[in-house]
Amino acid sequence: MGGGRAAAPERPDERAWTTAGLAAHEQLPVWREVASEAFVPVAISRAADGPFMSTVRAREVGPLAVSQIASQAQLVDRTPAGIQRRAGDVFFLNLPLTAGASATQDGRTAELAAGDFVVVDSTRPFQLAFDRPFEQISLAIPHETLAPLLVAPAEVTAVRVRGDTGVGAVAAGAITGLARSSGALDGRAAAALAERLAGLVALALAGVRTPPPSAGRALILQAVLDEVERRLGDPDLSPAQVAERVGISTRYLHRLLSERGPSFGRWVLVRRLERARRDLGDPLRAHWSIADIAREHGFRDPSHFARAFRRHYGLTPRAARARALGRRTAA
Repeated sequence: MGGGRAAAPERPDERAWTTAGLAAHEQLPVWREVASEAFVPVAISRAADGPFMSTVRAREVGPLAVSQIASQAQLVDRTPAGIQRRAGDVFFLNLPLTAGASATQDGRTAELAAGDFVVVDSTRPFQLAFDRPFEQISLAIPHETLAPLLVAPAEVTAVRVRGDTGVGAVAAGAITGLARSSGALDGRAAAALAERLAGLVALALAGVRTPPPSAGRALILQAVLDEVERRLGDPDLSPAQVAERVGISTRYLHRLLSERGPSFGRWVLVRRLERARRDLGDPLRAHWSIADIAREHGFRDPSHFARAFRRHYGLTPRAARARALGRRTAA
């Protein structure tokens, strides 16, 4: 990792870096390299000279990257020049364990107390400010994991979620517990945990924005998206069934989805394909046939699944599995 100095990890599945042992004048430059490579390219500045002790400990839990950070007072800027949108873009969920942190994005600034959390989107400029030495938990959550669970992803960035009350407290407790947990998780458990944690974060974010005039419709749309996520594995999933479960007409359901973007059928197809692609890359499901994975995610016909997968991703399920698992096979 750039010029970062490796630290002794506390767990076998953990990576760690530190500026300890470096000369004082080297510590901030090395921290800039570590932060940009471990997370995303950012500019880091500070108000005073002197030593800059910093440590990062990171591990992966399914699609999530979980980091524990200890560093000094600083200003972190994600600038337009440093942004290159690509597959794998993430939201960063930052949960400071100490006071004095804030996050700014999309014209909003969230001032955070210890135990609160905030989300910023790596695809747009943001700023993180720490006015004193700090400790923080950071989750990198892929867009494809969190964005589909949010009615309006751009409306929940840089919004404070209190960690001492309501759903925010439940989510903050789960995040803190995950960061501090010991023992490796197998692939299936890690993926399931990441999925449920993303749902909990989405639920907490849904309750923190000041309700606009269209809040009722937004809440109904959120209920529709939640119901779809719960039933993606049902091959008989239909607009009429979802509308009935949510308590609206099928016509109104289609109108809500048309305002968001994809049609019901397209939305369901893409979400099923995303979940199938995740499982194709799971070593613990390497013994599953592609047909088994297709059926698990609501595809009755493996041939239809293969054609849809190739249209969407530009390669066959077999090739996607081989690439993800590091094997060579004929497509």
